[in-house]
Amino acid sequence: MSDAQAPRSSDAAPPATAPPATGSPDGAAPIERATGLDWPTIAAAFNDAGGAALTHAELARTVEPLFTDRVDNAGWWAQGATVVYEQSIGRRVAGQSSAGDFQVAASRTLPGAGGELRARAVAEVLAAEHLAGLSVGSGGRESDTPKRLYRRTGLGGGAKLAVSVEPKADDRCLVTLTATGLDSQEQREEVRTALRAVVGALG
Repeated sequence: MSDAQAPRSSDAAPPATAPPATGSPDGAAPIERATGLDWPTIAAAFNDAGGAALTHAELARTVEPLFTDRVDNAGWWAQGATVVYEQSIGRRVAGQSSAGDFQVAASRTLPGAGGELRARAVAEVLAAEHLAGLSVGSGGRESDTPKRLYRRTGLGGGAKLAVSVEPKADDRCLVTLTATGLDSQEQREEVRTALRAVVGALG
């Protein structure tokens, strides 16, 4: 998951699934870092509320209060945690959102000011013109929150790309590129390679 676009929810009845595995599944680390909660604690909240018997929307509503006062957008993080939980119980495959499409992110911690790093990342993306065959839109929209700087733009085929920059200690920032609305796992892996190349070019 990336922190650039919240996964969309669905109230469809969930299929029967196996109990979740222990430990931290793929995608849990950013949620753990942002909230200060380890994954077993988050998973326990889902399980105690009914776990696999609940729909996506019900799961998200269950965990949102746990994140309140810990992050600046508890609903967004609850959606992301729900997707990771659903992956861990086998309801969806890795990288698949609640809407059925796919998403992927690449990130790197770099020295520099947030605004400068956002501008550099956007310049690299625009210079590439295509990411794994998806055209990069020339337009875009910037927005800022107290914790992060964003730049969102469209990609070919209806996909979307978000650049986010989060200031860290020692004059460094975490730069994350997130692509959403991808068609398949195969396209997800191709875009992952392209995003890693972009963040790698930043230094």
